[in-house]
Amino acid sequence: MNEYELKNVNKIRQEIREYEEKNGKMSKIKKAYYIYIRMGQIYSYKDAYVYADTFTMQEYIDKINMYREGTSNKGEAICTDMNRGCSEVMRQEGINADIYFINPRNPLSHCDGSFEVDGKYYFFNLPSDIMRIQTGMKTRNFGISQEQIRKKLASEVKDEDRTYHLYRMNEQNNGKKFSKIPEELIKQWDDEFGLTYQGLYTNEVLELIKKESNDTDFMRKFFETDKPDELVKRKFEFVVKYIGIINTMKNRKVGSQEAREYYIKLGKSLITDEEKGKYMEICPGFIEKNGRRENANIVLIKKESENIWYLYNSETQKFERVKKEKLIVKGVKYHDDKGRAIPIYEYIFEKEKRLKDKPKKMDER
Repeated sequence: MNEYELKNVNKIRQEIREYEEKNGKMSKIKKAYYIYIRMGQIYSYKDAYVYADTFTMQEYIDKINMYREGTSNKGEAICTDMNRGCSEVMRQEGINADIYFINPRNPLSHCDGSFEVDGKYYFFNLPSDIMRIQTGMKTRNFGISQEQIRKKLASEVKDEDRTYHLYRMNEQNNGKKFSKIPEELIKQWDDEFGLTYQGLYTNEVLELIKKESNDTDFMRKFFETDKPDELVKRKFEFVVKYIGIINTMKNRKVGSQEAREYYIKLGKSLITDEEKGKYMEICPGFIEKNGRRENANIVLIKKESENIWYLYNSETQKFERVKKEKLIVKGVKYHDDKGRAIPIYEYIFEKEKRLKDKPKKMDER
């Protein structure tokens, strides 16, 4: 562990001491959850690592070097740093914990974690919950059941390593399956730790928004338009304007990557599946700076007569409307279906082509 990671281990341990002095001693299982939540508020994804390729030996070496660097002073980390950090604090607090690589022969493969309390083993995977923790949502990867873990692995990329990952974890845990922590107990802890906002999870608010968004008449009156393509544009710009909701919750630090994920989630709640299919696309773009990559995601609103482009700004944590020429000048790239890094002008050309090929109306002929 590097100096920054060790500092956070000691910081969280001190917080536990202070919490117990004020509120009484925590059980080991509750303490493990506190560690998980606090780590989730401190860490964020390392963009350069997420967007790095490993098609050549040099790219693989570059990614290995990023892996060895550990967490940055801004808290930017990879899955190994996050889950190892959790397990380290747990062990120092007297809780047996460990991490497990999906491919034990490849240090760049994803790893999950587990801890043991009273002879029972519990699963955790902090990277998948980072955005949810920072924006006040229910966690989905802490203390879930054996069957839930199996379904999660089955829904991801199907390969031999993932097929046997759960089996290997069970074998390392003395052949025992994972136990589930009751959701009502986690809800109780979330309230105690101040994760919920006025008794609500943020994802419950998103569900309310989604319900309203399916009320077509209400949406058209609210946004004052009957044109479906213009309605999608106004919905997305509404999200852009009010994204600050994630920063209003006390003691909440939101990483750039996590803010972008929440942004997209909020937009998807407000924009229906049918509208997304016709009028909106998300392109996971990136740019290269000093040999490293960083997030430059693009949202495309497809209006009848024009394409409208929005580029994510990591510094302001906002999607900003831009001209397509700026995307090209900034050197934005994206990964194609084969995982190759492609200049954004190819994506732009493909999307602009629909306007040229669009059948003309009778009055335009």
